[in-house]
Amino acid sequence: MHPTRHPKLSLIAALMAIAVTAGTARAAESAPDAASEAELDLTKEAAHPVADLPAGLGNFCFFARLPPASQKYKVIKNVKIGKGTYGGVADILPKMAEYAQLRGADAIVEYSGSQRFGFWPWRMVRPVVRGVAVQWTELRQADCESIGGTKLSTILSSGQPPAK
Repeated sequence: MHPTRHPKLSLIAALMAIAVTAGTARAAESAPDAASEAELDLTKEAAHPVADLPAGLGNFCFFARLPPASQKYKVIKNVKIGKGTYGGVADILPKMAEYAQLRGADAIVEYSGSQRFGFWPWRMVRPVVRGVAVQWTELRQADCESIGGTKLSTILSSGQPPAK
């Protein structure tokens, strides 16, 4: 074998190993039911101040767990939204609520938001929010806070996630 080709082969092998590792990490991060889950990448989106929320979006309801058993609902879609760069969870919560509301949802249940690690250096730590968009099936509209939820406007103004 020619001595100058050996370093090139080592470099190619290293790049292939990195590509396989990146694919494995990405597959491990994805949800098992990818067909029912939406993932948006909000790299260029800015935070919404509470005053700038579209009409009705401030009243969108979030639950850390499930609502009370007396509150009947149907599942619309699993939602996962991540920002491609640094930032806080509050930066992407309005987009999550808007996305769910446009699909007919009244609330997000089993909400979780955290900083996640990405593969690339500029995505080392990024905010990701997850939850299940649901629609109430009862004719009367339930008040979010009376059934144990937290309104989006309250989450954004207090900086606290929905109560567990």
